[in-house]
Amino acid sequence: MPENPVRSLLDRLRSDLTEKEHTDQVLSDGKTRTFPIRAENFIEISGTINPKKIAFVDGGDGILEESPNYMIVINRLYFSIFRGKKRIMPQKLKRRIEFFSYVVSEIKKVGERQSISYNTNLFTYDDGDLEYLPDVADLTSKVEYSSILQGSKLVSLSRRFAEWNMACRIVENELSSGDVIVIDGSLQTSFENEVKYANRLYELATEKGVIVCGLTKTSRLVTQSGDPLLARIAEISERTDLPRWYIPVAEKVSSDDRGFMVVCKLHPKSRHVFRFEILLEQFNAMGEDERNNVLASLAVNAEDISMLGYPYGSIDADRFAQVRINELEMYRGMIMAEKSRDPQWKRLSKYTLTNVVHDDLNWVTS
Repeated sequence: MPENPVRSLLDRLRSDLTEKEHTDQVLSDGKTRTFPIRAENFIEISGTINPKKIAFVDGGDGILEESPNYMIVINRLYFSIFRGKKRIMPQKLKRRIEFFSYVVSEIKKVGERQSISYNTNLFTYDDGDLEYLPDVADLTSKVEYSSILQGSKLVSLSRRFAEWNMACRIVENELSSGDVIVIDGSLQTSFENEVKYANRLYELATEKGVIVCGLTKTSRLVTQSGDPLLARIAEISERTDLPRWYIPVAEKVSSDDRGFMVVCKLHPKSRHVFRFEILLEQFNAMGEDERNNVLASLAVNAEDISMLGYPYGSIDADRFAQVRINELEMYRGMIMAEKSRDPQWKRLSKYTLTNVVHDDLNWVTS
């Protein structure tokens, strides 16, 4: 009788994952200074009686309609402010804004070479919300005709730029010297022109004395031996008796990545550790007490039972920035209603139908 293939798969995978020598240092691209992950390098996060004021920024998006040559997206931005466990209401800014975007492709030919240009436009309910949004000229992306941008990148393009822009407005209008702003995700940029928006935030925050940080929910980083970085650090931390801790992991100075990376545990009973970054020049200018106060302020905010060890401000920001599935159906209904007013859309809708065959087939066969 043949072996159970699932059992065979798991047996082989277990061997591949365990029969190797561990190297406890993050895998580097050669341009990054990394630090060894040893028990003696863990630093305790001690308590604070004066937690810093922290703004948490997050964004969400969802595809409303797409075809090979265009995409319509709903985008949402939200921020909250806390000092320890106490919520602080903004004095000048709206906490949440919503806007629509579309991305349309255009094929251009110069001589024998062809390229695809992806152009974006933004639409708000309120003209006053435009101050939060990026310049549409900065959202244009160009690739060679032989390569096409992944849809997932295009979806998050407008939202990511708008997050940086909103963070600038928050620093300008709601925060003071010594306060902290936490971006959802890392401080690394990945889109063309995005670094311009990140640098604008860094310059403004540095001038005003506001500390810029990034908190990442998950991480695909690995050690030099291929182990998941966060899991390996959590494993090594068990050799210490520190209830809350952080450990320096890496620093990289480049135009698109200016964060000093640590991994931290913010509550003794938390099952999670997180990648956390502080703007490199700010981290290097801090003493140990100041670094501790930033992380201790986060730890005070990370005692909500809904997710011990994860800042409640980030939970709150995620909840109100998220675009839920039932909301997508509502907005799609709005689009259909508006389309029905214009006879031209009867023809143009055929482009959209090219992407819904799989949905129709799944409905029939499920």
